[in-house]
Amino acid sequence: MLKSRVVTSVVLATLVLAALLLLPPIWLSVALALMFLVAGGWENARLAGVSNPALQVAWIMLLCVAGGGLIGAAHAPAGLPVILSVATAGWLLLALWLRFPALGRAGQERFQPAKLLVVAAILLTAFTSIAWMHAISPWLVIHLILIVAAADIGAFFAGHRFGGPRLAPVISPGKTWSGAIGGLVVAMLVAPAASLVLPGIPLTPLFASLVAVPVVAYSICGDLLISLFKRHRGLKDTSMLLPGHGGMLDRVDGLSAAAPLFALIVWSVVVGA
Repeated sequence: MLKSRVVTSVVLATLVLAALLLLPPIWLSVALALMFLVAGGWENARLAGVSNPALQVAWIMLLCVAGGGLIGAAHAPAGLPVILSVATAGWLLLALWLRFPALGRAGQERFQPAKLLVVAAILLTAFTSIAWMHAISPWLVIHLILIVAAADIGAFFAGHRFGGPRLAPVISPGKTWSGAIGGLVVAMLVAPAASLVLPGIPLTPLFASLVAVPVVAYSICGDLLISLFKRHRGLKDTSMLLPGHGGMLDRVDGLSAAAPLFALIVWSVVVGA
């Protein structure tokens, strides 16, 4: 399992980096659609209890159409900040769900339209946010990925080293407050370093370090929300698409939550200033 996890991580990191740096925006949007709207949409349907393959395909097609519409809306003068602001505020509401983990629990085979729509909104706004940032500069997306990855790595090692009280024992017993704090500290160190090293990052080192705080908080919420939905459905992983890692949603849950917030901050600095 560890070997397959490492191999998958290396392959994924290589493919993602190559796609971000080599693909033009239109083809990168296609690649993002395959990740978020096709693979993620399929897992979204499964999490919500849609088991019919024809309905799953129809849902994926609907998500792709909606994704194209959002990309078009983002090019309107006031379109992008509205999309990003609504998504960022929406995550504050979704965080409340984590306070009531029994809410939405149902039979494992029961169709749950609310979860279908919630995860769809998450995937669509993450897709739009990342596509827009890539069109500005692929290094912005890499910067965001580095912050989220640094938080994950820091949380893993700090949690194993210090242990302590559980962050969300009902949802994800393995996560601790020490891990969350350790991940935040590492992210706050990586963010300013990346802003200095990566070209074209419009954030000063101090501001990048401060931005890492809400970005990490949102990424944790995204991770926990998908974990909650999996627990409701009785699943360990959202699928087995990625050997050693589970499904696409298992990999992009934290990134999907953080992307609209980070894009909104970038927009306020680059465009809104």
